[in-house]
Amino acid sequence: MRKADQQHQKLDELRRFVDAPELSPRRETDDAVMHRAQVGQRPSSRTVVAKFLAIQFSSGLVTLSICPQFGIGGASHNGVLHALHVHAPPALYYLSCGVLFVLFGALFNGLVANRREIKAIGQGKYLFFGSYSIGAYLALLLLGSESFLLVSLFWILGGAAAHLIGFSLGGRLRALSI
Repeated sequence: MRKADQQHQKLDELRRFVDAPELSPRRETDDAVMHRAQVGQRPSSRTVVAKFLAIQFSSGLVTLSICPQFGIGGASHNGVLHALHVHAPPALYYLSCGVLFVLFGALFNGLVANRREIKAIGQGKYLFFGSYSIGAYLALLLLGSESFLLVSLFWILGGAAAHLIGFSLGGRLRALSI
């Protein structure tokens, strides 16, 4: 008998729900909910750039711990790296250092960025790549003991190339894993 009463109550509640007049939220509430949903779907480009910079900065610090470039890294007395520096053409050496410094961060950015973040930054990613490479080069130059050499500008080319390659490769690897 109890089960029949419970079933009757549920059916009665369903009938009242179906027969109830249609209710809708106020227009302001509806607009506020839609705005919050859209904001969640569209991250700001500033947020994305801050995220990319944090990843690049962290990656750069790790890279500096093994690279003797600009006299900053802990491996500044590594014989193999010094021999490479002496025997490699200067333009190639600086180009490869720029690639090494930037590649890991760009690759990681490409792996962790989602479609909304890539869309939010849009074509500005190329500006970010170039600006970061120039900014990192200038910071290393100011912090390091290396005197300015015109050939060291190849570092910027290596950094920008590494951004393009690493970010694209990271995005492709992420797409493969999905």
